[in-house]
Amino acid sequence: MTGWIRSVGVAGGPVIDWKWYEVMYGERYMETDKTNADGLKKTSLIPRAGDLKGKLLICQGAIDNTVVWEHSLSFVEACIKEGVQLDYFPYPTHEHNVMGRDRVHLMQKVTDYFDDNL
Repeated sequence: MTGWIRSVGVAGGPVIDWKWYEVMYGERYMETDKTNADGLKKTSLIPRAGDLKGKLLICQGAIDNTVVWEHSLSFVEACIKEGVQLDYFPYPTHEHNVMGRDRVHLMQKVTDYFDDNL
């Protein structure tokens, strides 16, 4: 199909809203709500959920203490409210980095997602 472009993306443990991000990095790069409220508001993806086009797969470790579940689940909730479809896959026994045998599964999932949607 000439001229046809399909948008596909995969996000692993995505930072959706800096106000929930791990303090060490969050405050280093974005300061605090008191010192950079406007910056934090502008970078939140939650209000942009309705703008999502194409296909998106979010994968996240269920016990991620760096990018807590509140990030991705709040985005999923916003997408539901906006009537936007997305795909979501949790790794129940993993923190921020999916490791070991499950990493092979994750990489195959990502590869399959692009193969199936491009």
